[in-house]
Amino acid sequence: MLVLLSPALVACGGGGSSTAAGVAPTISAGTAEARLATLVLDPGDVGGGYRQDAARAQTNEEAAKARPDTETARQQYADWGQVLAYNVQYAAPPTADLVFNGATARLMNTATLYQTADGASAALAYVHGLSPSVVANFLVNDGVGTKISDTQVVKDIEFAAEGDESFAWRVSGKATFSDGFTINFVADAVFVRAGRVTGNVTAVALGQPPDRAALTALVDKFIARVKAAGA
Repeated sequence: MLVLLSPALVACGGGGSSTAAGVAPTISAGTAEARLATLVLDPGDVGGGYRQDAARAQTNEEAAKARPDTETARQQYADWGQVLAYNVQYAAPPTADLVFNGATARLMNTATLYQTADGASAALAYVHGLSPSVVANFLVNDGVGTKISDTQVVKDIEFAAEGDESFAWRVSGKATFSDGFTINFVADAVFVRAGRVTGNVTAVALGQPPDRAALTALVDKFIARVKAAGA
């Protein structure tokens, strides 16, 4: 099955105690991880039968090493005052009917905490400025034998404004599974900021775009949870 990872989004939210220049650390990585784990979507939000198959934090150093411009990445994380990123992913039930009905085959939610709202806003602006070719590389294999091809990206698709800042992109292409079955996939990714937290909620569907109302409801739940926590 497919998985949409957001290396750029995660990379904009690494961990450790890096802070903006001249600002003393106010949030530790340990505190951030506990907090972020309560902010991301949980199984009850996603729906019955969906299984969580990933849940992990990523530090600044891990994210920086994953980028070719590692030293630049480290400086960006320090300038933005990032604390930690946390990512969860959910897969649909094995027996689910997922083709040509807009049902979510896979869902990803990343939350990243910053020392300040200004830092979070600057990081989100950086992600927004990424080129389509970089965005296309968000898509990677999650299953042995699954091949992704003909990937295309449309930036700034129509989506209702969410949180303090938001934008949405669409990633589409072809997925060929280990049994030879090939189908078009469409992934809608919504990027948001609420206070000191940036996030990404991405839904992947097979054969047509994911159900918009369902995706919007999940984004609303995520933002409401961040605001309620005062993060």
